Amino acid sequence: MSAVGVAPIRVTFLLHGAVQGVWAAQIPAVRESLRLSTGDLGFALLLQVAGGVAALAFAGPLVRRHGATVAIRVGLVSYVLVLLAIALTPSFAVLLAVMVLLGATGAVSDVAMNAYAVAVERELDRPIMSGLHGAWSAGSLAAAGLAVAGATAGLSASVLLVIATVSLLAVAVPTLLGVVALSRTPGPATRRRAPLAPLLGLGALAALAMYAEGAGADWSGVYVHDVTDVAAGPAAVGYVGFAAAMVAGRLVGDAVVRVVGPATTARVAAIVSVVGSVVVVAAVAAPMAVAGFVLLGAGLSVLVPLILSAAGRHAGARDSGSAIATVSAMGYAGWLVAPVLVGQVAELASLRVAFLTVALAGVGLALAAGMVAAEGTPERGGEAREA
Repeated sequence: MSAVGVAPIRVTFLLHGAVQGVWAAQIPAVRESLRLSTGDLGFALLLQVAGGVAALAFAGPLVRRHGATVAIRVGLVSYVLVLLAIALTPSFAVLLAVMVLLGATGAVSDVAMNAYAVAVERELDRPIMSGLHGAWSAGSLAAAGLAVAGATAGLSASVLLVIATVSLLAVAVPTLLGVVALSRTPGPATRRRAPLAPLLGLGALAALAMYAEGAGADWSGVYVHDVTDVAAGPAAVGYVGFAAAMVAGRLVGDAVVRVVGPATTARVAAIVSVVGSVVVVAAVAAPMAVAGFVLLGAGLSVLVPLILSAAGRHAGARDSGSAIATVSAMGYAGWLVAPVLVGQVAELASLRVAFLTVALAGVGLALAAGMVAAEGTPERGGEAREA
């Protein structure tokens, strides 16, 4: 597969991120238009995550039965169309159902994209996963920025969501036609699935990495505001620094992996995240805190892509979707715990103490980084769909 052949899946990741970016930027406006309380909004967002977690139970089997190509096409188009459903949502009750759909379609397409990416890595015999996740992050940030610009220009949330739906579909349809089915690889029809224990280990790593990501994403701006006593507006630079470092790290991550290998990359990245966390905890002024969040984002940037890639390699071609779904589900758990645990520790002690838990997560990732080098068991005989 040529670099040209990789372009469609890269754009697919970017589009998936763009859907999330558009929605994230419109949350305040949707809340206002439906007159939701903070509790109502929190419950709606919880159902989005719940829909995603529930969908992970059938995402893997769906990819295994129909192939990643079909799952990507159906999943991503459905994911984009949910934006239109949000635009047309008349009430809180309908929004709850739409949030479940948003989470479910996002999760199915996410698993399918990552399973396809593992197959492409196998065919190319070189890492591409980190760069694809970088495209996702770039798409999310760019779409959110454009949505904010549209809102500033006076466009309503409904109009912006309709424009986003039409625009994303216009790009998605020709792009998805370029996401071609990859070759079938040998494998017995009754091949036993890969052992669960290594996947659970990778899932634990995903939970730690996504816990740290969630803490950085949700609390960086608040940390700069509260701990270093900066106004709310300028304090947002904490999140901007964290997110920008995540994008930059992912875009260069594949090149680093090619030079030093996945295990060394993961170990060094985890150590960088620990250093960043310590700088955040020790910060006495906003610039120091922002520098810490930049280091934290840079360190965390490549870890989830490396973990998902390892899960797919471990499981082999046929079961990569199920393996990625298992690891992703455990990763989601870490993401869900992050805002609650950091908030509770901050309430009982302080935000500085709370971010020590992020440093501890980084230590755990560094100690177990060798797991991302695990290779899958080669398949022999028969046929199995790769993607």
